[in-house]
Amino acid sequence: MQSPFFRISALAIGLAFISTIFAADTAVTDPNYQALRGAGVGGAYRVTNFKLVRDVGTFVFQSGTFAFGAPVLGKRVFAVFIGDATFHLTPANPIEAAHLKVIAGAQEFDETFHSAVFCFTDGTAEEIIAKAETADEAATKATGAFRDFRSLVRDHSESPRGRIEALLSGEDAVNVDAELLRELYTPGRESFAAYIHGQKDSDVRFIVNPAGAVPQLPSPEEVALIDADSDADREGILYLSHYRSEWEKNTANSMENHRWVQPVSYRIDTTIGGNDHLSATTVVRMKVLTEGTRVVRFGLLPTLRVESVKMAATPIPFIQESRKQDGSFYAILPEPARAGTEIELTIVYAGDKVIRNDGGGSFSVSARESWYPSLNIFTDQAAYDLTFHVPKRFTLVSTGRMEKSTVDKDTATTHWISEVPLTVAGFNYGEFRKLAKKDEATGYDVEVYTTPQAPDYLRQSGLSIDTGAMAKNAMADTQNALRVFDLWFGKIRQGRVAITQQPQFNFGQSWPTLVYLPVSAFLDETQRFSLLGSSAFKFANFIDEVTPHEVAHQWWGHQVSWATYHDQWLSEGFADFSAGLTLTAMGKSAAADKYWERQRTELTDKNEYGARAGDAGPLWLGERLVWKKNEGAYTRQTYAKGGFILQMLMSMMWDSQTKDQAFTELMHEFTALGGTQSTETFAALVAKHMKPTMDLGGNKTMNWFFQEWVYGTEMPRYSLEYSITPGADGKFKITLHLTQSEVSEQFRMLIPVYVETPAKQLIRAATVPIGGSSTRTFDLTLPFKPTRVAVNALHDVLSVETVNKQVQ
Repeated sequence: MQSPFFRISALAIGLAFISTIFAADTAVTDPNYQALRGAGVGGAYRVTNFKLVRDVGTFVFQSGTFAFGAPVLGKRVFAVFIGDATFHLTPANPIEAAHLKVIAGAQEFDETFHSAVFCFTDGTAEEIIAKAETADEAATKATGAFRDFRSLVRDHSESPRGRIEALLSGEDAVNVDAELLRELYTPGRESFAAYIHGQKDSDVRFIVNPAGAVPQLPSPEEVALIDADSDADREGILYLSHYRSEWEKNTANSMENHRWVQPVSYRIDTTIGGNDHLSATTVVRMKVLTEGTRVVRFGLLPTLRVESVKMAATPIPFIQESRKQDGSFYAILPEPARAGTEIELTIVYAGDKVIRNDGGGSFSVSARESWYPSLNIFTDQAAYDLTFHVPKRFTLVSTGRMEKSTVDKDTATTHWISEVPLTVAGFNYGEFRKLAKKDEATGYDVEVYTTPQAPDYLRQSGLSIDTGAMAKNAMADTQNALRVFDLWFGKIRQGRVAITQQPQFNFGQSWPTLVYLPVSAFLDETQRFSLLGSSAFKFANFIDEVTPHEVAHQWWGHQVSWATYHDQWLSEGFADFSAGLTLTAMGKSAAADKYWERQRTELTDKNEYGARAGDAGPLWLGERLVWKKNEGAYTRQTYAKGGFILQMLMSMMWDSQTKDQAFTELMHEFTALGGTQSTETFAALVAKHMKPTMDLGGNKTMNWFFQEWVYGTEMPRYSLEYSITPGADGKFKITLHLTQSEVSEQFRMLIPVYVETPAKQLIRAATVPIGGSSTRTFDLTLPFKPTRVAVNALHDVLSVETVNKQVQ
């Protein structure tokens, strides 16, 4: 998921400015929005030692003046402060405090500032004015600060300077004026936002919003602190959490639903022209969740320009500014909508940059999430009815199942429907050749689509590459993965998987029923060596893993989707585990061993700053783990550590009688549950299926395990020393000294002990609990002399290092 971030800027009033804002490239038809868009600030209210508290944030204005914007719908929503002030934040929970210390150097946050812009729909204006005195001062400095603010939050760069700017100013950027209008039209959803030009960092933002403080991240959390200064070392989302009162009442929950609407169905008719131009009409039916909703924000690529929006055949207002300034799309309903009712809108739009011709019959589909006006993708599921019209020489492959295909002169038309509700819809496009087969073992229909040539950038290397030659390999890899997952995880609702070639070389992606595999997966070893040289050997690991990983997303990401950014490991980590499981199930034990060792070193190796991935914070923080001194922390934890969590659970649930039955029953039930799920949901399911030996917390839950591995950052080191003593009865006594180190007193784990028989068979001889940094001594008696004894022999526990040593 990509995200956007912003900066600060302000507007001057005047005809020249207004004519720029309402240029031909914009579509604004609501007078209250126009009032917000063209607002300036004026007047002066002086304050002295004034304190303003919003949840975990406290502002103290020692001295200075406030200038306010004119009221809109009877409310002042803008204020500019010029003077001397401080901001302080005290986190509401220990995870956020620890994260703040990692990024900012202290568990609490302080910033001194001399100017700030405030946007609000709560009672902030009244609270300030009640404590202020009117002052006879010009608002020159305030006007300048407001102008800077306007330019900061409106301008969207195609070349962001940092991750936060990319998050706040990218495709998912919000239009601040439209968001304020939405709240003004829907009383009860009041927000507060401060844009602070700090003494340390120039762009610090504190936000309190009941609909979610950072809408670019899927999360219901209402309070955020963001350092959006791209030049700052602490750039990032420093704090994002639920209200303090929710933590105090123990009611904070990832499954909270603050959404305004949810989609019920989409009917999309799309035409792709010979020049790659896209034009479409979408009929979206949505259910209203928030009483009084009038303004609805859609995810739509800003280069797709909306031509009209209709409700019951009647045009209604909509907002879409220029491509580079607040290009996000909002529809304005004619009157407040009642919660529980369903509304249908018809949206007509057209534009470019959804696809790009890469030559050789290959096209890059870049706007995979925003090629249609979407609502809450990856969170809410909806029915899809999709029709595509394309030049007949090309093939379009969509999510869902194709119902009909026709050709009329130069145009090929296909009609697709979703057999079950989906979290997102997408397509791939190219001069494809198709290989299709029903996998008799599982019943899934499998299709593979490849182009007759490689994209231009590969053909320019001088190689003659027929990517279609590897289609049978892709088919076999997909069938093998499907059989493994069907056995271990259970049936998914959709019965089709289409594997499609994409021009991108080093990553894959998975949509419901539709997998985008990199072109590199369709090259043979000789071709990859010609392109990559000796690096091709290491790249071969990626090739072995990418197909099962992406196919696994049909289970983890689409059958079961994730509730918030905290829970994305339920998708990516589970898919990483699935790739390793496939290697083991296919009998590739050496490859599986190397796979898990690579995953371990991803987490234990230190970067140029001497930091491991876990040093950035716990897995629970998801995308927020990325910061300038630990750029790879999010990927390594979400994928590798997330996969290891399942690996450890599988190991703990194994027993000699039922083998992996308990684990497969857990995974089957999670698959059958489907829908949007959270870490807490999965933890409860694990507790339901746990073995008695797993109750190390003594409370019949797995809270101890999730506290350590999802919400914690500790990683143990293990050392086993053992001796073998022959017995008088032909048996052998094994004395073992198992040491767990580099963890706190509260840390505990179950450690499998393996012995190798003279026939080189590895047998689990015991499973031993151990707590804290300690050494446990115990004995085993065996009817044979083992050739070796080892703990963690099958990567059962994620560790910094495991050393097994025989002593005399």
